[in-house]
Amino acid sequence: MWFEQLTGFTEQGAAQVRQMLSLENGVLTSRANGKTFQVGHLVTPTLADLKAEAAAIMQSATFIAKPASVQEVIADVQSLHMDPQNAGAFFQVASQFNLLEMVSPTVTPDSGITGYQFDRTQGPACAMACGAGLIYRNYFVPVDGEPGQTAERQLNMLEQFEQQLLTHVNQHTTEQLDSLWQMKNGYALPSSKQLNAINQTLAQLNETEITELINAVKIGVQYDTEVTLNNIGYAVTQAYCSAMPVAYTEHPAALWQPLASLILQASYEATLAAAVINATKTGNKKVYLTLLGGGAFGNAISWIIDALQKALNAYRQSGLSIIIVSYGRSKPELSSLLTG
Repeated sequence: MWFEQLTGFTEQGAAQVRQMLSLENGVLTSRANGKTFQVGHLVTPTLADLKAEAAAIMQSATFIAKPASVQEVIADVQSLHMDPQNAGAFFQVASQFNLLEMVSPTVTPDSGITGYQFDRTQGPACAMACGAGLIYRNYFVPVDGEPGQTAERQLNMLEQFEQQLLTHVNQHTTEQLDSLWQMKNGYALPSSKQLNAINQTLAQLNETEITELINAVKIGVQYDTEVTLNNIGYAVTQAYCSAMPVAYTEHPAALWQPLASLILQASYEATLAAAVINATKTGNKKVYLTLLGGGAFGNAISWIIDALQKALNAYRQSGLSIIIVSYGRSKPELSSLLTG
């Protein structure tokens, strides 16, 4: 099991993990095998925060504006993490809104992370590639003043966005709602009543209001997190982004589309802004993207491409080397985005 290979012991719950691993100055040390790992620096900025920081970099006198390149590669994402040329590179990771990789809404952080190896999707593969960072996000990240995430205590990247949208919903509709979805282990699950109220509201907001709204979406960015596969030892940066779980409800896709598209746009724009910031820190301009919300989450490929295009337009002079990672086969739908 990957966890035992890394730490020297079998994962048996939060108390045991925190007893067997010590965290000091961003370094995780195993009391079982004596190994040390660099966790990295985890932040959870809003899209507004990231846009402002990226804009300051791109407007500085030392920044040289160059067209971003966009290409597709067919690759295994763990192999990309193990390529020495990707030391300091930026990887977008498909996660839940708690920065973890729950295989379903019923799985809690208390279930642990050893089982990630049985989920053959992009997010868990990336998470395990930087295993110390994953251990930190599950067991050590401060939430409400306590270490680690549990069934009752979790990070929520949509909290600020939901509050702002809820204010609009209660102003623009006859509904007076207390919430816009149930957040269940990182999955945002609205009822059809809530989705209808959201759609009714979004249709009445102007462009400025929509921008202010998506600016409140957060992502997780873990700078300088060690690649723990094969004792490689160098670090990369990972961004944990999610999408709406369209396929986990019985609502028709059309009902989901307005909200799901906004979240996709925010996630891609936040990723590219963070990649600009990362490039100034590490000197590596590569950013590896995934098709967020596709596959099991049921977001239409057209929504994903549209969101990607909007983000690329915003950072077309960033000089980034943008690489969309496809697994197994090329995606012809991406051709309109590629620069050759």
